[in-house]
Amino acid sequence: MGKRQQLSINFALKKCPCTQEDRISQLPDDILLHILSFLTIKEATYTSLLSKRWLPVWKYIPRLDFDATEPLHQVFFNHKLRKMHMKKYVRWVNRTLHKCEVHRLDQFRVCFDLNKFAQHEIDKWLEFAIARQVQRLELDLLKGGKETRDFDYCYTFPAQLLGLNHKLPPLWHNFMSVKVLLLKSVNVTGEVLQFFLHNCPFLEEMVVHGSGTLVNLQVIGPSLKLKHLEIWRCQCLESLKIHDTNLVTLVASSATKLLLSNAPMLIKVEIVGAFRPILKDILAPISCVLSQLEVLKITSSDGLGLGNYKFPEFTKLKKFVVHVFAWRDTSLLGCTHVIGAAPLLEEFELKLVWFKPLRVKRECKKMVSCPLRHLKVIRLCGYFGRTCEFELVKYFLENAIVLEKIIIDPRSQIVTPVLSLSTIEMEQMSRNFAKLQLEGEVPPRIELVIL
Repeated sequence: MGKRQQLSINFALKKCPCTQEDRISQLPDDILLHILSFLTIKEATYTSLLSKRWLPVWKYIPRLDFDATEPLHQVFFNHKLRKMHMKKYVRWVNRTLHKCEVHRLDQFRVCFDLNKFAQHEIDKWLEFAIARQVQRLELDLLKGGKETRDFDYCYTFPAQLLGLNHKLPPLWHNFMSVKVLLLKSVNVTGEVLQFFLHNCPFLEEMVVHGSGTLVNLQVIGPSLKLKHLEIWRCQCLESLKIHDTNLVTLVASSATKLLLSNAPMLIKVEIVGAFRPILKDILAPISCVLSQLEVLKITSSDGLGLGNYKFPEFTKLKKFVVHVFAWRDTSLLGCTHVIGAAPLLEEFELKLVWFKPLRVKRECKKMVSCPLRHLKVIRLCGYFGRTCEFELVKYFLENAIVLEKIIIDPRSQIVTPVLSLSTIEMEQMSRNFAKLQLEGEVPPRIELVIL
């Protein structure tokens, strides 16, 4: 039994020193359920061991979070063990749902490495959740708990459950309660997503990662309640049209497929550029909202080219994040053009994904001086100690007037289940380079944090 589970049970058994009574067990069911809602489903089931009073309580928990990804990184490269864990996970969910007596669900979350071979079981789980008017529906089926899988092996969202065969299902009205829809490594069509958009009046968040069957999606109309839309690594996507909506946050990994217009509430955007992108081409699809953005994140797989381009002023931008692949000693000063065009910028973050980058001895380049009057925090992730990274730090030291903190994170930004020994050694070497380069350069008034 885990430490947190033991603490939970000890807390429940604690008695008043005056009367030696179990006061917690005397609380109404609603309060006990509220207490259990802070535990995982496994921890909650353990409370049934406390006494007869606690035996049935967990069965009515309105939040069913089946997250069991913790052991996956240990068996990522062992197909046999992974398969064994999958079967064990399916049995656990089936057994738990069979005992559940809850009538309405605030959340139903499946978070485990499952593929198309679990189609029948997951279909049944969805029916269970929808029948109970679930508000937050999440299928997080990433490979190893972290990576999108081959589309041919993804679980497919059952369109027939929605009645898209022109017959309304018996539980059709139960879909109207959905507020959050999250699908990762799930094959889902645009038709299914359109159903949720137009039949779920309370839907505020839609997240789709790694679908191989999503081709076209239209998010149109001010009547939609949708505030957050995330369409990521859907390689077959041909068109994502967003018009006349009240979206606040948009995450899209296909900048060239995006058609965006009339989104007056949009203040946070994350977008990915194509291979060998020019920065102006990445920004072109979101040009209509640049002046209203407060947070902008750009991801590029091959550096950031500038071309001959004068950037518009980002009048409200407060946070700018650049996620870029690092090759050799390619200059990173290009991102300062956007920084210079954002007079209210307070935070800048650079994430470098490097593959054997080179440290080259050369003079640091200098950019034209540009006072940054509001920049307070800089975070550099994947710092390797290259000259291009050092010269970027020097640029900020020379221009950021009110700079308060520099955070250097030398850890690899590549998501892997297990870190190799060579990666760990490289990270330590990068950490040493960061100390050598920066501890003598950063003045005492600025806090330097090297993770």
